[in-house]
Amino acid sequence: MIRTLNIDRFRGFEHYEVHGLGRINLLVGTNNCGKTTILEAIQLLASKGDPSTLWQIASRRGERLENTDARPTTLPEVDICHLFHGHEMDVGNQFKIEARTDITSESLTASVIDSSRQQQRQLFNGGSDSESGTGDIADEPDWAVELDWSATPEKAAWLALSIRGGISSDAVRRQPRGRSNGPIPVRFISTAGLTADDVVEMFEEIVLTREEELVTEALQAIDPTIERLATISGDRRRGSPGERGGILVRCQGSDRRIPIGSMGDGMWRILGLALALASAENGILLVDEIDTGLHFSVLETMWRMVDMASKRLGVQVFATTHSRDAYESLAAISRSSVSEGSEVTIQRIVRAKRQSVAFNEQEIIASAERGTEVR
Repeated sequence: MIRTLNIDRFRGFEHYEVHGLGRINLLVGTNNCGKTTILEAIQLLASKGDPSTLWQIASRRGERLENTDARPTTLPEVDICHLFHGHEMDVGNQFKIEARTDITSESLTASVIDSSRQQQRQLFNGGSDSESGTGDIADEPDWAVELDWSATPEKAAWLALSIRGGISSDAVRRQPRGRSNGPIPVRFISTAGLTADDVVEMFEEIVLTREEELVTEALQAIDPTIERLATISGDRRRGSPGERGGILVRCQGSDRRIPIGSMGDGMWRILGLALALASAENGILLVDEIDTGLHFSVLETMWRMVDMASKRLGVQVFATTHSRDAYESLAAISRSSVSEGSEVTIQRIVRAKRQSVAFNEQEIIASAERGTEVR
């Protein structure tokens, strides 16, 4: 379990520490203070240098380079300069993310390095000079991004930069997947939520397991009449991007199969949270704006579900919010006395400082009772 997170020169943070972390951690703060950046830092570190995670993070924010080349062979690229502090990227620039856990410390360093054309040919073209990985090698700069995870003896991952300073999808694809002590399970739920395909895939992984019961119980906390869930076959669930479908619900006293999308935004959000917890067993769940789509009256129920599932499945949870209701309802799962370490924390993120302001369980309860503003 991560207890302390240190971030150096990653996105908007020059140096920042988040400390006193527990099993459930709610990040609060003003807009653009860096809450989502902290979730991304954890995701990158937990991936142990998997280049596809770097691609996902940049893509999720829309940090793609526009394709101004008319050649049909030009591949999609992400502009990773935004991951470096000050949006500046030059040889020698780097960012570092380090975590101290209950057992050890681990770090991930991303560095812009100068690499020869011959090295690039060997790395990205299997040693052949006759093939090209991201286009004409003569047009490529002698730069790459090196992802070095401290706890592995294996060679760091290298990603060649294109002439525009981006990383192409092909450069990511050519990197080997997995390491000898691979990444721990991590699920990231963005403010947009999970896609229908994500939901169906995760549900099909837990059908007829104890986790399926957990998901059903989570939905029953919102609607006690729900009896069971089922997926729609692949051919029938095709729809437009952003649709909330793929799952059917049966309720007591009715033979009608109800599409999950008909039951409102809150039901979809709770379903996504429960499925993500189940699929992140013994890992980490990251949720941006956890209260999205949820009425304040169900937030206490939501936290109880997250608390129960994270204990049962061994999941450490990091979530963000702007909502006072979201952090005040967290008091429902907090203890009035904490003798050693807090399982539930609120972390106030203030970019101008070098360290988060941590509230333990006792302080969360006191703040809720007094109506104290902690954001």
